Amino acid sequence: MIARKTARSGVVLWLLALICCAQWAHALDLEEYRVKASLLGNFAMFTEWPDAVGETLTLCVYGPDPFGEDLSSLKGKKIAKRSLAVKRVNSVDALGDCQIVFISRAVISNLPRVLDVVNGRPALTVADSPGAAARGVALNMATDGSKINFEANLRVARGNGLNLNSNMLRLATEVIK
Repeated sequence: MIARKTARSGVVLWLLALICCAQWAHALDLEEYRVKASLLGNFAMFTEWPDAVGETLTLCVYGPDPFGEDLSSLKGKKIAKRSLAVKRVNSVDALGDCQIVFISRAVISNLPRVLDVVNGRPALTVADSPGAAARGVALNMATDGSKINFEANLRVARGNGLNLNSNMLRLATEVIK
């Protein structure tokens, strides 16, 4: 009887530990995307946009939105003389009006189609998937332990008529020229 109670207590403690760890991991994930949302705003700010873009920069999240309300805080933010708008889209065809395109990890397999739609236009592509900068994304965020860094594909950005600020590029872990 005592052995059964001890075993049951051990299972209950193990389940509680599992729940606590899952909640902790979820909190870390939320913090990661809070920082990444802030980085998206900074990427927009440290990019030189052609005059043809107009008065609004539209940031589109393609695929499932990992940012939640943290991205909504960027709505209306002033980027030089432009205002930032935020849209969530689930269709590659809807990306034609976007100047900043965040490609969610869940849809990174559609990257060739996304690039077909946005390349050659003043669009800054951003992802957080391993190898995305080498595959044609202008800026790719990566998590290294508790630190978030990014890689830059200067060739892609320039091909889309965008100039990335040299101070921002100094912070990149890799710059593809």
